[in-house]
Amino acid sequence: MNVKKNASLLVMLTTIASMVAACTPGGGGSAPVETKQPTAAGATPTPSSNKNVELRMMWWGSQARHDATLKVIDLFEKKNPNIKINGEYMGSDGYFDKLNTQVAGGNAPDLIQLGNNYPDYVSRSALLDINPYMGKEINVDNFDKGNIESGAMDGKQYGIILGSNAFGIAYNTELIKKAGLQPPTGKWTWEEFGKYAQDLTKALGKGYYGAVDESRFPLYLNYFARQTNKTLYKDGKAGLGKEEIANWFTLWDNYRKAGSTPPAEVTAAYTEAPENSSFVEGKTAMHLIWSNQITAYQKLMKDEINVVLPPTGGSAQGLWLQPSQFMTINAKSKNPKEAAMFISFMVNDPEATMILGSERGVPGSSKARDALKASATPVDKKVYDYIDIASKNSRVPDREIPNGKEFETTLINMSQKVGFAKETIANAAQEVFAAAEKAIGKK
Repeated sequence: MNVKKNASLLVMLTTIASMVAACTPGGGGSAPVETKQPTAAGATPTPSSNKNVELRMMWWGSQARHDATLKVIDLFEKKNPNIKINGEYMGSDGYFDKLNTQVAGGNAPDLIQLGNNYPDYVSRSALLDINPYMGKEINVDNFDKGNIESGAMDGKQYGIILGSNAFGIAYNTELIKKAGLQPPTGKWTWEEFGKYAQDLTKALGKGYYGAVDESRFPLYLNYFARQTNKTLYKDGKAGLGKEEIANWFTLWDNYRKAGSTPPAEVTAAYTEAPENSSFVEGKTAMHLIWSNQITAYQKLMKDEINVVLPPTGGSAQGLWLQPSQFMTINAKSKNPKEAAMFISFMVNDPEATMILGSERGVPGSSKARDALKASATPVDKKVYDYIDIASKNSRVPDREIPNGKEFETTLINMSQKVGFAKETIANAAQEVFAAAEKAIGKK
C-alpha cells in the first residue's frame, strides 16, 4: 500500500514539474526558446527577451537608407526570432506631418527617428526617458560623453545618436572639368563663391548652372547668421533679426540675377533631395549637402562628386558638427525593453553597423567608427575625410528653433516669392522673423 502511494506521489510530482517547465520561458512547450548569439570580442551581448513582440519603427531618408535599415531589421529579427519590427519609412517631405498626426492620435510607432528637433516631442510628452535601459539593454560603453549627452535633456535621456554630420558644398567634378575651371578648395568668401558659380554657368552654357539656390534652407541661414555671432534661436527667443534675414535674401537674389543659380521656375521644380535634384541630373555643378548624404548622391550619379567647406564671412565660425538623427522610443510603447534592445543592436552590432555604414552620419561608437574606417570604400573615405576637415573648422552647435516646421515652411514660401519677384525682400524678412517669434512663443 505504501509503495502504491509513493508511486502515485512520484507521478504527481513529475506531472507538476512538467507543467511548470512548460510555463517557464525557455522551458519547453510552445514558449520561445532563448537562443544565444555569438558576439564580437569585448562586445556586450544583447539582453534576451522571451515574449513574442511586434514593434513599429518609423524613419525618413533616401532609398539607400531604407535598404540598409531594412537589412538591419532583418538581421535583428534573425538573432531575436521572437521580435518582429514593421518599418514605416518615407522621404523627408511629409515625414513630420505624418508623425505629428500619429502622435496627436496616440498611435505613434514604438521606435521613432528624430533629428535635433526631438525636444519638440519631449515637450509634448511623446518620448520615453530611456535612462532605466542605459547600461543594460542599451550599451553605450564606446560612445563619447558628448555623443550621449546630445540625446539628453534636463537629466533625462531621450535618444541615442545615430551619427554625426557636417554640411558642405558638393561639386560635380566632370562639370568643373568641362567648364575648364580649377576645382574649388573650400577657402572662399560668399562673394567668391557667387563669382565661381557665375563663371561655371557662363562656361557650361544654356541649361546649366553653377550652384543650386539654397536660400530656403534654415540650416544654411543659421550658418550664415552664426558668422556674425547670431543664430536662429538663443535663450528662449529669436537670435537674429529682420536685418540678417534681409541680408540673406539679398545675397541669393544677387546670385540669381548674376546667373550663379537657376531662375526661380527651375529652382521651384526640385526639392534637391537625392531623388529629385538638379544636381543629380547634372544641371547644376554645386549643391549644399550633409556629409552622410554623399553616398546616396554618388549612387545616383555617374559623375564623381567631391565635397569642400561652404563659404565664409564675418568674424565667427559658422560651421558645426551636428548629430544627424536620434533613435527614440514612444512614451506609450507597450514594449520599451525590446525597443531599447533594437536601438543598442543598431548602433553596436558589428554586422549592423557595417550595413548602415556612414549613411546616417559617422557613428557615435568608436568601435564602429574604427571598423568602418578600416574597410571604407573610396566614397565612404570622402565622408570621413570631410568630417575631419569640418571638425577643425567648427564650433559648438546651437539649439534648433522649437516648433521649427512652421518656420521652415514660411522660409520656403518667402524664398520662392522673392525669387519670383512676388514679394519684397524687406516684407519677406519681416514674415520670416514673425514666423520665428511665433514658433518660439508656442507652448
